[in-house]
Amino acid sequence: MTSSVESTDVRPESDRIDFLLRRDGLEATRTWVERTIGLYKAELARRGYCTDPVYRARFETAVQQFEYWLDSVRA
Repeated sequence: MTSSVESTDVRPESDRIDFLLRRDGLEATRTWVERTIGLYKAELARRGYCTDPVYRARFETAVQQFEYWLDSVRA
């Protein structure tokens, strides 16, 4: 079974983070990123649409990018 979602339509999470930083500032962005990591990890643990390998990989990649960004602002 193949997914109808193409890998070329995925932008890096840094684009979303940059937008939020400009719009809302560092603390609001950090809060959003931390909350989103929790939501994405919860979805990865469920037996929902993240059972599709394409979606699972996207969620895992997003979590990694969010965690990398959090580490960079903590340093």
